[in-house]
Amino acid sequence: MADFNTNNTTTINNSSTATNIIIYGCIHLVMPCAVAIGIIGNLLSILVFARREMIKFCVSIFTIVLALSDILLLITSLFNIILTDYLGGLLSDKSAFWCHFHGYFDLLFAALSGYSVVFISVERWFSVWKPFDKAKYVTFKTTIITVISYISISIIAFSWFPLTLSYNYGKHESSEQCRLARPTVYKIFGTFSVIFTYIAPFIFLGILNTLIVYRLHARHNTSIQRSMATPTNSTTDSTLATASTRKRQRQRNTDRNITFMLIAVAIAFMVMSFPYQIYWFYMQIHQSTPENKTLFTLTQTFRYLNCCCNFFLYSATSSLFRRELREIFQCSISTTSNSKEPTHVQTTIHNRTRTRTPSSLPTYSTNIDNATVERKTLLVTSTSLKISTKPVENVNLIAISNEPINGYSATFKK
Repeated sequence: MADFNTNNTTTINNSSTATNIIIYGCIHLVMPCAVAIGIIGNLLSILVFARREMIKFCVSIFTIVLALSDILLLITSLFNIILTDYLGGLLSDKSAFWCHFHGYFDLLFAALSGYSVVFISVERWFSVWKPFDKAKYVTFKTTIITVISYISISIIAFSWFPLTLSYNYGKHESSEQCRLARPTVYKIFGTFSVIFTYIAPFIFLGILNTLIVYRLHARHNTSIQRSMATPTNSTTDSTLATASTRKRQRQRNTDRNITFMLIAVAIAFMVMSFPYQIYWFYMQIHQSTPENKTLFTLTQTFRYLNCCCNFFLYSATSSLFRRELREIFQCSISTTSNSKEPTHVQTTIHNRTRTRTPSSLPTYSTNIDNATVERKTLLVTSTSLKISTKPVENVNLIAISNEPINGYSATFKK
């Protein structure tokens, strides 16, 4: 019996050490790297999508909002999870403001990321299913109105969260100064908020991306059938391959490239945010069970990895994104090289002036003396040769030829 108890204690200790290693690795290694890489990658994504070749697509506005919301969500995770060990506890127990708004910012930025991906898929649905109606419905004006609308709705929808918490002022001996004041309100509105933030975007993305992939697959099959049905005559192919058709084909390739890129972003969002949804609903249903810190840390880690993977998905799936990113780095390199050129020229001029030797000065003096002697001789000769400027008067200019032309001679008189 004693051996059985010792075996149980050793297995419990081994499992606890394994969970501690997982939690420590996620919080101290994976999450900080995700925050650093995610902030840098999303800033580069904003620079790329704000360029002239990319901003002409309306979907670039949604991707810029997505990158901004991901940056803010990563910064929120920095204060909620990562810095707790360095601060000696939760920041919500040390600040009244963060006690009321730590969950509000998390829900707000997560909702902005989710609905940015949803409206990206809506724009791609129009470009695939309704290409001729897209210009009528998807414009820069409607895109800006849509962005302002779902940002405003998200700000209002989560305003209940600060009201459910209370901060105990002046009780520093208590470890939990941020407490839940209204648990029933928290449970009801929290359920609706999770549905609004995670479940609804998940459903919309599943439906929209299924329709987009189906349409692209059907279009690919029809293009194969048309290529097989057309005759292999070189003259007809040369007449059909006009400039307009080539331009249209280039636009289709660009549009399809952007579609594949954004489908990858939507699928990554669905896969990496789904575990946290399952865990949250499981904890709401089984409230009597204690919180599993390992599952909570892993699901949060997947959420934050989603915020940093979009840049790599853009780079891996879109040649247009890679080209614009390459041009950004080339422009930065060229500007730094141009800024170094004037200093290099000044140093070379300064070195040349310093390398002049005094031995060359006598040659200059002898050359100057020879030049003055030549100038004096030229002045003497010019004064001796005087050109008369008197008018010519009473001069007979007679041109007589030995052989008269037609029996006459020609004379010219002044």
